[in-house]
Amino acid sequence: MGKLNLNLSTRPFPAYRILNLGLAVSFLVIAGLSVWQVYSYRMYSDLVKTIQADEKNASVNKESVGKTLEALSTKLDRPVTTAKLNEIDFLNNLIIKKHFSWTQVFANLERVVPDNVRLTSITPEIAKEKLKLHLLTMCHSISDESEFIRRLQASPVFQDVVVAREEKKGAAINSDVEVDMTVSYFPERATQ
Repeated sequence: MGKLNLNLSTRPFPAYRILNLGLAVSFLVIAGLSVWQVYSYRMYSDLVKTIQADEKNASVNKESVGKTLEALSTKLDRPVTTAKLNEIDFLNNLIIKKHFSWTQVFANLERVVPDNVRLTSITPEIAKEKLKLHLLTMCHSISDESEFIRRLQASPVFQDVVVAREEKKGAAINSDVEVDMTVSYFPERATQ
């Protein structure tokens, strides 16, 4: 008889159970990922179909709105319409100018003008949404001018003080300073 190689030990085979368990867990993870990918693919495919349908509807709406806008633009580009719009702007500016109260302007300025500052010119600039005052002042010194600007900025009625020009009149040390400035004016904020 030939030689038999028998292994009669208690653990004749290597530990395949741990390896099989690891492979089974890996298989379950890969299977789970595959199911998740299939689900995601279907979900996103459905979303793409919905978005494509919405995009088609939006492009159709865009074309119809574009045609309507073009038709309205041709109506507004006529000389008669342009003349009416200019007339409306002119009348609106006239109404704003009519309601401009010089008394209220002077009352508001009287509250903020220091003793050593003289207003030599006030010119209103009336626009649709903003009212600006161009002020030409004579001050005894730069400190008087600074005080006037500080008071204007502290007032709720005046804002955005912009000094356009400062010019010292005369060569003497105590000569006056002429200041040209612009300030935004909000008469509705005045407290009575």
